[in-house]
Amino acid sequence: MSKTRVAILGGGLSGVVTAFYLSAPEQRGKYDITIYQLGWRLGGKCATGRNQDHGDRVQEHGLHVFMGAYQNAFRMVQEAYAEARNRPFEKWEDVFTRQDWLTLMDKENSYASPWVMKVPVMPGTPGIDRAPDLWGRMAQVLEWIESELLGTHGKAFSSHPDLSALSWWRRILTRLLQGVEHLVAQAASVLVRDALELVQLLVEDPRKHGSHHHGLLAELLAGLRSWIQRRARPLLEKDDELRHFWVCADLGLSSLIGSLRDGLLFDPEANLERVNKLDYREWLRSHGADEISLQSALIRSLYDLIFAYPQGDWTGPGEVEAGTMVVSLMNTATYQGSIIWKFNSATGDAIVQPIYEVLKQRGVKVEFFHRVDRLVPSADGSEIAAVEIGRQVELAGETYHPLRTIEFANRPAIHVWPDRPLYRQIKDGEKLEASGADLESHWTDWQDPLPPLVLKSGDDYDALVLAIPPAAHATICRDLISQKSEWRRFNTTIRSTATQSLQTWMDKTEKGLGWDKPSLVGAYDKVNLNTWCDISEVLATESWPKETGVCSEQIMCGPLPCKDTLPPSSDHEYPARQQAIVDQLADVFLNGDGSYFWHREFGPGGPEKGTILSRYSRANIDPSERYTLTVRGSTRHRMTASGSTYSNLYLTGDWIQNGQNLGSFEATTISGMLASHAISKFPTDIRGVDAEALTRAEYPKKPADGPGLFVKHHGMSTFPGTITLNNTTMWAFLLDADYDLMAGYCRRMFDEPSGGAVRVRPMGSTMMMSIVDIHTGRFVDEPQMGWSPERELTFWIPAVRVEKRGGKEVATHFDMVMPYLVLDNPVAIASGREIFGYAKQKGWITLPGDEGNKDGALSVDLFATKAFGKDAQQARHRLLTLSSPREEDSSILGKVGSFGEAAKALFHHLGTRKGGWHNSLGLDLEIIGDALHRRVPQLFLKQFRDVHDGNRACYQAITEAMGEVTKFDAFPKLVTFDMALDHLDSSPVASDFGIAPRQKVRGVRIAYDMTILPGRVLWEG
Repeated sequence: MSKTRVAILGGGLSGVVTAFYLSAPEQRGKYDITIYQLGWRLGGKCATGRNQDHGDRVQEHGLHVFMGAYQNAFRMVQEAYAEARNRPFEKWEDVFTRQDWLTLMDKENSYASPWVMKVPVMPGTPGIDRAPDLWGRMAQVLEWIESELLGTHGKAFSSHPDLSALSWWRRILTRLLQGVEHLVAQAASVLVRDALELVQLLVEDPRKHGSHHHGLLAELLAGLRSWIQRRARPLLEKDDELRHFWVCADLGLSSLIGSLRDGLLFDPEANLERVNKLDYREWLRSHGADEISLQSALIRSLYDLIFAYPQGDWTGPGEVEAGTMVVSLMNTATYQGSIIWKFNSATGDAIVQPIYEVLKQRGVKVEFFHRVDRLVPSADGSEIAAVEIGRQVELAGETYHPLRTIEFANRPAIHVWPDRPLYRQIKDGEKLEASGADLESHWTDWQDPLPPLVLKSGDDYDALVLAIPPAAHATICRDLISQKSEWRRFNTTIRSTATQSLQTWMDKTEKGLGWDKPSLVGAYDKVNLNTWCDISEVLATESWPKETGVCSEQIMCGPLPCKDTLPPSSDHEYPARQQAIVDQLADVFLNGDGSYFWHREFGPGGPEKGTILSRYSRANIDPSERYTLTVRGSTRHRMTASGSTYSNLYLTGDWIQNGQNLGSFEATTISGMLASHAISKFPTDIRGVDAEALTRAEYPKKPADGPGLFVKHHGMSTFPGTITLNNTTMWAFLLDADYDLMAGYCRRMFDEPSGGAVRVRPMGSTMMMSIVDIHTGRFVDEPQMGWSPERELTFWIPAVRVEKRGGKEVATHFDMVMPYLVLDNPVAIASGREIFGYAKQKGWITLPGDEGNKDGALSVDLFATKAFGKDAQQARHRLLTLSSPREEDSSILGKVGSFGEAAKALFHHLGTRKGGWHNSLGLDLEIIGDALHRRVPQLFLKQFRDVHDGNRACYQAITEAMGEVTKFDAFPKLVTFDMALDHLDSSPVASDFGIAPRQKVRGVRIAYDMTILPGRVLWEG
């Protein structure tokens, strides 16, 4: 039986992984595989070179490590080491040095207090043992918190009055719990215990997962976050250790809360695209994360780790899709063993070389010095008809042997990738060497000595695998981009950035240089070389003469400022210009910042003479070297391994849909496995991803498979996304109301439609009435629409969602319910009703200062029916009048300086007003945690009448919108009015809720800005 011929275009890691699995023994020799590779080595961004002129030093593209969650990458390495006859280490375990300690550069104190972090070692071996379930890991974390809060380690606390003898997290919790009132501590422990019980239920039986379970867990975790924050926040400025604890707790809990609220744990495929419209920081902020945490070294290190700076702008905040980042962090949370596994040799030698040896043993061919120039599609767009390949050199023999050998006196020789071609194997190799031409450069001026090789479909290949990143597609895939909109959209959406690295070899160890902290350092954002690591383990594989005195080796890396588009290949001087910039930036780091890390040998002007014995810097600017970014909204445009739209073209690389969608060894490995699976259905077990889904021609599913895309056309008056309401003034009043009438309304609107899935109760016998004057309202996602003013009258029911526990209704979450909402802006009316379910009605609102309003009254007219009857006309009628305004001083208002303080004061005031909270509810300040963090949750029944039977709903859902107060100011005087609330049959506000229609009302006037964030569905019929 003839073999299927597979041509793999590009020998980066994803290309060699594809070949590794297509040539696996399980394939039984079905495939004839050839890799076409630019230049003299494999590996792409992971390629390394040994410089024989400088002690066989390792020259990397940047800092590369494995994470303990890289299940597929570890398994591939384990398989390669089991099969390769020539390998740099006898056992795969010898490849790695585990790293459990990290240092983050904390700029809170001008980097004077580095944040040293011990990351726990977890059970299991990645690649061998199955990774733990995320829910199981969540349960472990909650068990730990519970054990501390509930006193499981109480003896340890009491027996160690000297806190320095305790681990850092015990010291922190001791401080938090000292002096905590019994009731508050008890409330926190109940939150943890309830959360733990729910997580354990979900771990034991995943079939019991429901969106309401996730919502409940989110609110329990939000309550826990609020409790910790209130204890820790006032102490953060003076206590670095406490601040570090709070940052970890806040970011961890906020990520979980957001993931649960946004459905990323319940149905990620359905919800990722929506969440990915936000940057990760923005998303965390929308779910209540503290600004201290958002600006912390921990967050910065995450952005640094993936070079998340478009155009290499390291001075900016960075950008990465929220959902993609969250999924990546969920995967990281399931790590096994150590969090970081460093390499004990060059990346290319430790990882790529043994895979190459296996490929040779299996008969895979690698054509080095073959540059892919152009993919030529057929005229009908059905397949790739041909591939044009430039042949960079003519070989002296039939085959190029890319590795050279390093001999050692006390250990076996190793086979390594050189930093330059092996010129003796090339015809006119002396000429190539003398020219100094870089055959890996897009801008080389070297002229090919041979005519191009043209591969033709059916004659030379049956299947193609494109393993070259998008930065090169404008050149090599120009015909595909011209022919198909999918390729145009893909290549205009997927962005990349240049990066740089610096390596140093020094005459002393880290301690001798003056650095006594863990030597994997991140978040040093004073310069673009923001991350560095001691990699002295690699010295054992180099061959420095003893007299050179080399004792340590370091590597630094970071983004390199660049444009999104590449200069033309005719700009032969571009690499030299970029290298000069990189060298200059390296000098800035060593001369200006080296003294911070290595103070014994570095001064303000740089290192002492003889300290740096060797140095190598690199500008990673070539198309195959640039780091693929995951900016907001980009993942949805990524293609799958089989989604090229050409029948014989498959795709691989960390730039395709791979379930990770961030640049990493794991994403690249998964991509290669997916390409193999798309061609052969092997491997069948790709851990952590759905191989069948990710090798469909389209992923995520087309909109037709889920909710349809909203069809836009001119004349639309509704707009999606975030809404900002700026320069807003509110008059707010509390009104006595009938609890039973409000409770009946809540049951009718929420309990009954949802069948009890969502139960809502008023908090007490009080409603709030507000009149609002919004100066500037904007739809953030539709900036071309400009802005508009808006005035509103709202009647609010402060309410809670409840659950039955132990025969009693227990409040789980605070929400504001709005049965009546009158406003004058038609766009706001239409958008609010359609998108969220606001019960908005058309009205007219007169405010103090309006023309003709000399007495300062507030009044609201409503388009309504005054008295029902067949001859009644709907018209403009008066609903509310607030007259005879007065002001008086208030000692309480004078002390309110923030929205959180206002919410707390209101909570206490409502609790003492007319009987306080209803006796059926157990309430604690924790329940208004959102309000304490400037967030106002609002609950609605969103419904549409059926077109055939208008007495039925064709759609019903209970939705929640979140308003975030971004600016707040309370005027220091109380305001008093005489209220007249008129009866209208179509809107009988007073009789609906038992409000006295004529009364004197006292309230407050406040100014604020608010952002209405995209909402979420709590229940859907």
